[in-house]
Amino acid sequence: MHRSLRGRFFVISWILLMLFLIAACVGISLFLYQSAANETEKALRTAVETRSLPDGARGMVSVQLDEHGGLADVGQVHMSLSGETLRSLVKGMEMTGEQNDGKLEQNGKQYRYLSVPEQGGAWAVLAECSQEQALVKTLRRNSIIFILVGALLLIPVCTLLTKWVSKPIETAWEQQNDFVSDATHELKTPLTVIATNTEAVMSNPDATIESQEKWLDSIQGETTRMAGLVGDLLFLAKIDANEIHPDPSDLEISDMLEEMCMERESRIFEAGRMFDYEMTPGIRYRGDARLIRRMVDALLDNAEKYTPEGGSIRMVVNRDRKLRLRIVISNSGETIPPDALQKIFDRFYRVDPARARDTGGYGLGLCVAKSIAELHGGSITAVSENGINVFTVLLAEIPADSGKN
Repeated sequence: MHRSLRGRFFVISWILLMLFLIAACVGISLFLYQSAANETEKALRTAVETRSLPDGARGMVSVQLDEHGGLADVGQVHMSLSGETLRSLVKGMEMTGEQNDGKLEQNGKQYRYLSVPEQGGAWAVLAECSQEQALVKTLRRNSIIFILVGALLLIPVCTLLTKWVSKPIETAWEQQNDFVSDATHELKTPLTVIATNTEAVMSNPDATIESQEKWLDSIQGETTRMAGLVGDLLFLAKIDANEIHPDPSDLEISDMLEEMCMERESRIFEAGRMFDYEMTPGIRYRGDARLIRRMVDALLDNAEKYTPEGGSIRMVVNRDRKLRLRIVISNSGETIPPDALQKIFDRFYRVDPARARDTGGYGLGLCVAKSIAELHGGSITAVSENGINVFTVLLAEIPADSGKN
């Protein structure tokens, strides 16, 4: 599919650029030809107004006609037309009693003329169009050469352009395929466990619920896990479709986040980990409370999962120098490799896939948190050094006139 897409885009871009090139050549040629024609006409008008031929490189001839149309007087500059040729040219001129202009052809040469009536006859001036004819031939030849050379040069240009334009499309396509594959795999695992445990329960129809408790607990746990996975998948799908928009309100963000920390505090301590949080009091922020809670929950869940027993988790909330809301969540644990730091916000990515079942994660929490931060005009960055992993959230204020679409 990628090759077909590239081929189509190459052909379309090459044709469009060729049409542009041809249009440019035709436009430039017409402009130069018209400029030469205008210059000739200007010289004719000047000669008529002054009743004299200007000194210059242009070949011109003036004729004074009597009342019978005969040649009364002739003047030539850089031309030596015979009387017979002049009389033949004069016969081809329009003489309607008003100023007339036009083009004549004689002996393979073209002339522009301008004639004006006079008492007892007329006065006319002619200019040879050899420069215009030569210019047309030169422009035609050069345009053909330029178009042919341009057609060849556009091949590598269109090739590079095709690669540059199609790369994001191919990346998105690959990400979509990976997403579907990973989602299928993640859903397959709990479904397999549920099916196996259900089969175990049904194989003992006379057993009590108490005796089947471990199988039923496993089914419930996998169902809960799968529901969370499906919920996150649906959320990310709506993000991709631009169907989720923040519903902002003025929040006492310090109080809200402190309350979230207090709700988790006992659970973290019972798991043998230390939890410390520091809130700058009185911080107000305009944002979507539901989404911000979900984002912070995802970051704290991640910290809990990857903090070993005896480790510590810390959360700090304040403002940075640009008055953006800053939420910093750090935890002790294994140092994240530099190459993994670039991927931890990708969907379904886990630094240690082998631990996924132990921690209960499926690699979407950080991706969801990042998406929510971006919905609030912010960002999330991660740093890992000396066994301390730090996630920093920066959120801009959502304007008062914005909201759900």
